Amino acid sequence: MSTVVLRTSDSEVCRIRCGSALQEFAMRWNDVVRQRYRWADDQAAQQRHTSRLQRDLRRLEVTAKHLRQLKGIVEVSAPDSTSDEFWEARILPWEYVLAAATKPYRTEEEILVVRHLKTGRRKRTRTPKRLLVVQSAPGELRECFQFSDPSQSVTAGMKDLRSEGVSELDNPTGQRLQREVKTVSPDVIHVTGVDNLSGRQRLGYELSGVREGLYFADGEVGAKEYRAEVIARLLNKGSPNPLLVGFNSWNSAARLAPMTVQAGARSAIGFQHLFDEAVAEIFFLNFYRACELTRWDLLAAFCNGWSAVSAYRDRLRGGGIVLWSADSLVASGHGRPLDCFTSGRRRKAVPSEPVVVSRAADPERDRIRDLVHVTVRPKPQLNYSALHNGESVFDQLTLRINAAKSSSVGRDLAVGGVESRLDEITQVDDLALEVQLHVGANSFPFRSHLSLCAQTYRYDLEQRVSLPLTGDLFRTFNERILTSLFVDLRWHDQVLYRQTHPVWLAPFDQWTLDDRQVGWLPSFVQPRDPAVGQTIEIAHGYLQCLADRGGVGFDGYQCHDGFATGIECWNGVDAQVRSIWSALFLGTKLRYINPPPSYTAFTQRLRTPSETVAGGFGTCVDLAILLVSCLEWVEIHPVLFFLQGHVFAGYWKDLAAHQRFRDLLSDDLPNQSVQLSKQGIQGQPPISDAPHRWVSGRKTYAEIKGYVDRGELVPIESVAMTSGKGFAAAIDEGREHFYKKHNRNFLAMVDLVSARENDGVTPLPVVFSGHRDG
Repeated sequence: MSTVVLRTSDSEVCRIRCGSALQEFAMRWNDVVRQRYRWADDQAAQQRHTSRLQRDLRRLEVTAKHLRQLKGIVEVSAPDSTSDEFWEARILPWEYVLAAATKPYRTEEEILVVRHLKTGRRKRTRTPKRLLVVQSAPGELRECFQFSDPSQSVTAGMKDLRSEGVSELDNPTGQRLQREVKTVSPDVIHVTGVDNLSGRQRLGYELSGVREGLYFADGEVGAKEYRAEVIARLLNKGSPNPLLVGFNSWNSAARLAPMTVQAGARSAIGFQHLFDEAVAEIFFLNFYRACELTRWDLLAAFCNGWSAVSAYRDRLRGGGIVLWSADSLVASGHGRPLDCFTSGRRRKAVPSEPVVVSRAADPERDRIRDLVHVTVRPKPQLNYSALHNGESVFDQLTLRINAAKSSSVGRDLAVGGVESRLDEITQVDDLALEVQLHVGANSFPFRSHLSLCAQTYRYDLEQRVSLPLTGDLFRTFNERILTSLFVDLRWHDQVLYRQTHPVWLAPFDQWTLDDRQVGWLPSFVQPRDPAVGQTIEIAHGYLQCLADRGGVGFDGYQCHDGFATGIECWNGVDAQVRSIWSALFLGTKLRYINPPPSYTAFTQRLRTPSETVAGGFGTCVDLAILLVSCLEWVEIHPVLFFLQGHVFAGYWKDLAAHQRFRDLLSDDLPNQSVQLSKQGIQGQPPISDAPHRWVSGRKTYAEIKGYVDRGELVPIESVAMTSGKGFAAAIDEGREHFYKKHNRNFLAMVDLVSARENDGVTPLPVVFSGHRDG
């Protein structure tokens, strides 16, 4: 039986047998980590994950004694196979699993995980001399993915390889890539591309049967999927095989990177699941720079790359940068500590090298456009609910220090040219940023002064730009208007960037029905709307009738009956919701109406609860908002379900089930286990499509259906109150949406409690003023 070996620089710690037990463990935690957006910001949930991981690892015979030994640099040594055997050792997110499981035993000590593929090949070393940079986002994908210049981020740190010459390929076909690799025989290959999973999703293609790999150009269809094993062979067509292949693409760690090593490369780096673009760019820049400064000590360089992105830990939870190597880096590390490389350290200069003098940029000597590169992409349409909740007016506002330029200006030669001095610009101070959003005759300004450090390299500023908003001003226009966003970046008397961008501004009450904006619908849920208080007052009488006693009140989940068993102990929650439904159903005489005109695709004008009740009609969204606002007021945890062209309400009946859902720790979480092991072979499950932690997207339908089937989550068709149907009938209609094993119409579920937490999505500052004509 083949095993996975866990070892540190001191010794081998333990072995884990491959097989069905590890397969179930791998599929479960692969799925949990893929949906980390639901729990990554919850400290208590992370602690519960640690406890669950320790319990699951004990079943694999990894004990607490073993976990205490796993610290510093830990190597996961996986068995090799020419087939897809032992796939469980590759897809398991070892980086998160070992870090989380050992956290209680490490105090302040760090852990860094690297992976070894046991190919059995003899170790061969040489100094890299040739570099190939590949960028691939062909056809329609070019519009969906806008990469930064990879040659800049890659070669800026690799001065020795750059002096030897760099080959670059932009959107090559598979045949052209093969020819170039054969011709150049590169020692290092850096690939920036679109993986098959996210590419299919962006293009709207069927996701079933997708396998890990990348898109390359195709003369007939524009873009063609290449599987991981095919790409691995293409990248190893040179002689000798590359020493290192870096994949800057999502979903490249489980098959693409190890198969590239299996096909002949000495090492490869890939990303587990999705990863942040800024983190990836900063990691590779510092990793490649450290490779040269340490004379290609991969383990030291990998430590340095991770250290460089430590400031982005909030974007890293659960994600993984994976280093695969055909050589055991730990066994040859001779006890090297985790801080094996310091980013500020330099190789000792030899007499032929210039003396490096660090300095701050000087406006009298330097041109700002040589030193800093700017990327500005405003959002094409601004929505007040998104701005109200802190969403940026930019898709991207990024500054990059041009490392190659900053270290090549100011070159002076001494008399006779015997000695030279190279000025390295490490700081750019007093860069002024101004952003102004114009709304009619008014403007909303933002101004800031920035200092940039070459060590940080990249600055993502979109979330720093906070514009003051005045809700009353936005209420003065009732239709979408075309306005402008002015962006100005200047350094003393030099202009780095100055441009006015046209943007559309949506009305105050308009909600955008796309995947990115679906998470802002809770801002339209108004529990303090006067109509909600009036409804609850009427509902109280119905609740007393249902309980057949006068002292009963709306106490949320405090109604739990400890003497009842199973789901019946939460029947008091149903009674409270039934009384609210009855108050709306019998007291308001609501009717259904089509949405008011918005004159733009994928948008809808929404009514407040007061407007819906006063007018006596509402759309499916208006009715769902009305019901959910009432549930939130009495502290029953509501949800909103989204189907193609339809929205309806729901609520968590079982409070404990709600917590399990948020933590992804339910025992019936789809394990995919051995029956679905082919999915592990063919590639990861499709990437999560949820834009926010409180939004559960299409891929969670089966999980949500499980909670509905057990009665822990209750869907209720809010439109039913307009057709004379009672509470039980409305629930039956809601459950009909979950009868099928697969429902292609299901889009998402929004959890209101998760949305409100941690100063999250707050209600819009609405002025409640009665009925507006629909």
